[in-house]
Amino acid sequence: MVRRLRKTKQSQKYNYQTNRKRLNKKIHGTGMIQCLEIRKAADPKKKLAANIRDMGLAYNVNRTIPIPNSKQERLKVAKYVNGFLEEDNSDTEPTVDVEAKKRKNPKAYVAEKLEQDANEYVESRFRLPKGQVKYVTDMIDAHGFNFKAMSQDRRNYNQDTWRQLRQKVQKFLSIPDQCLPYLEKKGWLDCDMDDPQDPRWKQYGTDDED
Repeated sequence: MVRRLRKTKQSQKYNYQTNRKRLNKKIHGTGMIQCLEIRKAADPKKKLAANIRDMGLAYNVNRTIPIPNSKQERLKVAKYVNGFLEEDNSDTEPTVDVEAKKRKNPKAYVAEKLEQDANEYVESRFRLPKGQVKYVTDMIDAHGFNFKAMSQDRRNYNQDTWRQLRQKVQKFLSIPDQCLPYLEKKGWLDCDMDDPQDPRWKQYGTDDED
């Protein structure tokens, strides 16, 4: 049933409390570009896809690196077997025209800078919570590296297995900012953790035990 025109006009009331321009920007806007290099090199007069293409980056990864089409590959092999297609015997790689590439991607330095940043070593900023650090250090103080005894401790309220406790201890010892003050307090900075002859690092109650 078609709705009557009078009732339709009555339901279409203008909302004076809404800023239509701001609401449209919020709905259709993509937000600020998070990458600093891309944001600096982006031209606001161009579309995002054109900006990304000028920087030598891929806007749509599915088009840049398409999924191989097995049907097309089988057709190509069938045409080659039946003599409709000649085999490409050129083993030499195609020469890359650097000048043409620069003309095509005038802001290729952005891709080079991103690649350089990705290859640089970044130290892990992962840190354990203070409560977990205290829990691990208390367990080491009480039982050393006897993980079976740690699992049977009544403070193990999470009922961690000895393998889970060993993993927590190893994670704690792999963070220098948190483990070095504790090792200095214990007087263990002069010893090698990988030395099996040192009794201070002897592990008990594990599958590695002799």
